[in-house]
Amino acid sequence: MIRAVFFDFYGVWTPDVFAQYLQLAEQYGTEVAGPLNVLVSKYFHGMSTPEEVANTFRFKLSRPEIDAAEFTLNENSISPALIDFMRSLHGHFLKLGVLANLGTQEYALLSGLNNRYQLFEVIAGPLPFTIGEPLLSQSVFAMALQQIGEPPRNCLVVSGNPAYRQFAASLGMTALPFEGFPRLRESLEQLLANDVA
Repeated sequence: MIRAVFFDFYGVWTPDVFAQYLQLAEQYGTEVAGPLNVLVSKYFHGMSTPEEVANTFRFKLSRPEIDAAEFTLNENSISPALIDFMRSLHGHFLKLGVLANLGTQEYALLSGLNNRYQLFEVIAGPLPFTIGEPLLSQSVFAMALQQIGEPPRNCLVVSGNPAYRQFAASLGMTALPFEGFPRLRESLEQLLANDVA
């Protein structure tokens, strides 16, 4: 029975500009892509800023149009419909969490939204846990499960990232691809109805 839902951040809450540029970097080979992957990892551990990320991507990819604003978030970046959707899920007696790569600004944004709307029981990831592990590690997922208080078999993850979903499934969690909110609402309603049946 699904008792808790963890949402990825990028690709669910807002488009994943990091992934878009990292995909582009792969075309330049490992000499370019390798350092940029390291930089993004540092960002998600709170050791780099959106400005540093934008400046490095601009230089390494020879793209003068890349601007820090692309990597900068505020509450206007989050759809009010998404917040309403998250709040509606509490009516199904579900515990909600974010389990994701979060930089300092993402964590602050989610914490602010949570203070205002009481959306989540858990905001989890390498940065909130102050752990040097990558997101897709047993230790990060184990800490998130401990905080939400449910075993893997009772948890659903929602992500647009196939590697994230595959890793979660390998731990015994149910995984749903994020394909937009109408599809997510339909899929969740079906899953919850099957749980009751």
